[in-house]
Amino acid sequence: MEIGKHWKVESDKCNIILYKRGKNKKTGADTWKVEGYYYSIKEALHALIEMEIKETELKDLQTVLTKITELHNLIETMKEK
Repeated sequence: MEIGKHWKVESDKCNIILYKRGKNKKTGADTWKVEGYYYSIKEALHALIEMEIKETELKDLQTVLTKITELHNLIETMKEK
């Protein structure tokens, strides 16, 4: 299940796996890198939010709040599909 343009979640028998889209440095092709293994979808989504917030480098509160709102909206649109 893709989450926006940069993330996806898949599962195996034991885990929920969170992936982030990247580029192969040699070929330029899209790749998916495992960012973590989680027990539940809820844990994976919380981790995604935390990773995205950290990427803001906590520059200022407005930047962080904007990112949180953006991610919550992204997750909400997943429910509607």
